[in-house]
Amino acid sequence: MAETTSASDSSFGRPWDEINDLGLQRYAKDLDARGYCVIPPEIASPNGLAERMLEACLDIAERRNGKRPDLDRGRPESQIDSPVGDTMKALLLEDPVFEESLMNPVLLALATYLCGYDVVLSSLTSFMKGPGTTRFRLHTDTQLPSPLPKQALVCKGIYALTDFNRDNGSTAFVPSSHKWCRNPVRRETSIGEGGNDRAVPVDAPAGSLVVFHGNTWHGAYDRVAPGLRVSVHLLMVRSLLRATEDFIGRIPQEALDRNPPRFAILTQQGVVPGYIDKDDERAKVARAQKFVSAYEQDSGVQLPAKR
Repeated sequence: MAETTSASDSSFGRPWDEINDLGLQRYAKDLDARGYCVIPPEIASPNGLAERMLEACLDIAERRNGKRPDLDRGRPESQIDSPVGDTMKALLLEDPVFEESLMNPVLLALATYLCGYDVVLSSLTSFMKGPGTTRFRLHTDTQLPSPLPKQALVCKGIYALTDFNRDNGSTAFVPSSHKWCRNPVRRETSIGEGGNDRAVPVDAPAGSLVVFHGNTWHGAYDRVAPGLRVSVHLLMVRSLLRATEDFIGRIPQEALDRNPPRFAILTQQGVVPGYIDKDDERAKVARAQKFVSAYEQDSGVQLPAKR
């Protein structure tokens, strides 16, 4: 077992050691300077992860909608004029490949760098975006009124399962906007002619991973090319925030058994939910502490105390 680190070591030194070990220094520096980074497929997608996620997304879409999406031509449901396209939510428990996407050491190293070791998964969603004319307005994912805290409370990882570029309707970022610690207003939220001229499209080949700070202004361009842009989004938040999806007590034991102890922390098992009385509080704290202790013993990282 590794020696337990202090809170300051856990917050600063150890995440940087992990980034060094994985050769991610330039991407962490991009996060600091620009508020986002693009990690290429050869680093971001071990063992064909992106290709397997794409097949899983197509399989799930077929099960849910009754028809398999056509990546080259799109399908009627995706031809609505939507800035995000068809949305498939709550995917984590649909296929073990999504567990793998969450446990990807590259994603975890950068998410930890931004939000600490007690970061949890808030949601795991796939978007299948076809041609349209509506652009997704610039916003932040922190979702607090301005001014925003400088330290990241939220981060997001986007797996590009098909090529991301301007014609394909890629994500747009305003570089370095995370440093302004505020939300965009009025014309600053618009993309394209007459809008925010600082916004730039992301160019990322299929299999890439885009990671960004929750304060970074981002949106998406309309897709002008035929076919579908497919991506998987993992929204990560510090554990004190309310998560979008509720995983507490919902993760099957077999999923917990086949993953390392940090998987339980990432899926909110170490979070104490609301309680109704003292006995309920004790039971919920005890359950959460069981998972926290297992992770701390396995990793040597000390998480914030549960109350």
